[in-house]
Amino acid sequence: MNPFRETIVASPWEAPRADVPEIHSQVFERCLEGIAHVRASQRSAALLIHGEAGSGKTHLLGRLHARLVPRHPTATDRRECLYVWVRLQTSPRMIWRTLRRTLIDDWFRPVAGGRTQFERILFHRLAEIRIAEGDLEHWYEYMLEEHPGGLTELMERIARSLDLDRNTEIAFMHIAFRRHLRDLRAWLSGTSLPQPALERMDLAEEEGGDEEREDQSRQVVLMLCRLAGNGLPIVLSFDQVEALQMAPGDRDALFAFGQMTSTLHDGTSNVLVVSCVQSAFATELKDQARSADYDRMTSLGALSLDPLNREQAEQLIARRIASAAGSLGSPVPQTGCWPLEPFEFDDLFAKGFVSPRRLLSLCAERYETRAALSASTDGQPPAGPSEESTAESRFLACQWEACLAQKLANSAPESTEEILRHGLPLLVRIVAPRMKVVRDEQLPDVPLVFEGELGRTGLSVCTQSNMNSLVAQLKRLKTQLALQRLQQLVIVRDPRVPIPATAKTTLKHLGDLEQQRSLVVSPPVEALAALDALRELLSDAKSGDLTCEGEVITGPAVERWLATQLPANLRGLVGELRIA
Repeated sequence: MNPFRETIVASPWEAPRADVPEIHSQVFERCLEGIAHVRASQRSAALLIHGEAGSGKTHLLGRLHARLVPRHPTATDRRECLYVWVRLQTSPRMIWRTLRRTLIDDWFRPVAGGRTQFERILFHRLAEIRIAEGDLEHWYEYMLEEHPGGLTELMERIARSLDLDRNTEIAFMHIAFRRHLRDLRAWLSGTSLPQPALERMDLAEEEGGDEEREDQSRQVVLMLCRLAGNGLPIVLSFDQVEALQMAPGDRDALFAFGQMTSTLHDGTSNVLVVSCVQSAFATELKDQARSADYDRMTSLGALSLDPLNREQAEQLIARRIASAAGSLGSPVPQTGCWPLEPFEFDDLFAKGFVSPRRLLSLCAERYETRAALSASTDGQPPAGPSEESTAESRFLACQWEACLAQKLANSAPESTEEILRHGLPLLVRIVAPRMKVVRDEQLPDVPLVFEGELGRTGLSVCTQSNMNSLVAQLKRLKTQLALQRLQQLVIVRDPRVPIPATAKTTLKHLGDLEQQRSLVVSPPVEALAALDALRELLSDAKSGDLTCEGEVITGPAVERWLATQLPANLRGLVGELRIA
């Protein structure tokens, strides 16, 4: 096992392989001070953290999560926090829906004792109005089993004191009584549910077009922040902000992100927003975002992640070696920089910025070279790759296969709209670069409009399970199509969400639309998974999270590779959707 591989931390929820607290310790302490500031002042605040690719932004978020995550049974006298990590691989016009879904997913994650972050909120809120004798969790279980009526009264008092809207009150009641948790989680995430499921929970389907659904998600996020309360500060950490940009210089992305951080800053009282970007993007963000938005996203400062110094580099190498203790096979030379030679270590620092990823990648390369030499019978290094197969292309092929397999395994119809709306413009840039993505305010239910030599093709994603909601969207589409602003409308429906034969009104509206130059398409699941893999690979590249042998692979480089290696099902998808 090479102890220096796995240089990229994919998610703060993953335990870091080896952490050196001395690295970026000042920025980490500023994050903790930011939480203390929010708790003491009862006002939300924000930090912007920037650094070079591989400097350890996501690793720092992981360290922050590890410090904040509860490790003991619930005790409301402890100063606990809630944590959310948002990777912004989404369309700028779905940014609130992405935040909402991620927040719900993270708050349903089990923490200490198998409790979720939602249950932590519940216990803190109960303790504010009813001081339990002894263990709060035991008292809660007793009330749940023996006095459900009393627990209901307490929950109603909480809702009144917080001025919760009806839906949030009902949802919180279901969480307290552990009812309908699977459907409730989907509803809270913004997923369309069949009418019988909604009736069981006494909740309503969210109605309205694209902008209305985005606004509803904003309201849900703000209401859930209010539910947590000032006693439980929330850390909202945003990663891969660069992935929001659909094309270089995309100001819509900067505007959407700036507006969201401003709303969180001013519309809540218990949130610390931590945004992580590459240094080059931080400059663009400052230059192009609204000054008022930038001021809010940096209300507690803009902090830079410094390069490693020699002592930190030696500590990181030592931690990686210690993490693989017992599996290295032979004693490690006590040089402090092994597997690098001292002159290589000196040369690395003489060349300038040394990031953790750059150091670890060089150590990994040297470790494998040493292992290959030891295994070689003639003492000569193994033959290098042929010119036809470069290290970068082999790396990208491996990344693609691994990503595609993961997307196929986890594919779900709830993600189809986000995949299409974020991924299709990226795909079209590769296969049909002359096509333009335009925005038409008179077509609010057609979020993707592609313009080419033969006119405009609009795409509307209709993945609802709820037929009432679907019918309402189809009616609006008929009205918008009558404006004759499109040469063709393509209605995309996930094949895993079939329309039942009994939904006669829905089928009639679809038939009417097909007679008005519309096409109904159900893309293969394999093509959707491939599109999801494409957008993740490109997002990682834009954010500096894609490296081969220590070198960052840029977005344009990935686009060039994809142009020659693109799977047939993705080229077929572009044709099936009549985009090009």
